[in-house]
Amino acid sequence: MIEIIEAMMPSSSIDMSVALLIISICALIDILSPGVLAITGYLLLTQPNQLASRLLVFLVVIQLGYFMIGLLLYFGGDTLLGLINSLSKFDFINWFYTVTGTLLVLVSFIKPKENTIERLTSWIPRQTTIKGIIILGVIVFLIEFITALPYFYSIFLLNHLSIPSISSIVVIIGYNLVMVLPSLLLIGISIVFKDKLQHFLDKIKTKLNEAPISSLLVAIGVVGAVFFNIGIRGILH
Repeated sequence: MIEIIEAMMPSSSIDMSVALLIISICALIDILSPGVLAITGYLLLTQPNQLASRLLVFLVVIQLGYFMIGLLLYFGGDTLLGLINSLSKFDFINWFYTVTGTLLVLVSFIKPKENTIERLTSWIPRQTTIKGIIILGVIVFLIEFITALPYFYSIFLLNHLSIPSISSIVVIIGYNLVMVLPSLLLIGISIVFKDKLQHFLDKIKTKLNEAPISSLLVAIGVVGAVFFNIGIRGILH
């Protein structure tokens, strides 16, 4: 990881606006966090009335972790990056995606009985406490942060260009906000358009309940194939 970051470093004489553009692109890439998007969707469908409070707690936990890691890296974090690099060599996240994808694809080929979906969905908790959300946030952060190459690159770019500490911290805070921008926008929408959003969610739930089991299994198979592809490409890389 360190070698990749060093190889991608631009000249230290580049303009500040160009550096900010590069960092902005990295932040936009990090918007596509599968963990954050998955938990956002889960809370949206299961706890729409508590979406704002639960999702805010989850996002604070996730971004507090990223912010602390960012500060540690910025203020001389070569040792920390070396540790993260050693963790990433275990390919935990890639194997996680590969194994999960494989299981989902296998599940999609199973011929279920009529009550199979009910049994599967009964395992999904309909209510989550604040404590549960905090634990969930910590788990998602620990799984995903070792693969946050765009974030690490942006931190080292700030150091590489010798940008003043205060300005760099402001950039790091802005980066963290961009990472969860879709979820923050969703919270705003849920507050302003609460009734309309609830009506929309009820329609989605109805369609999901009415969907034939075969269609749901096809969707599970597609998701599994995507997960498997992400994981196997990371392992082979």
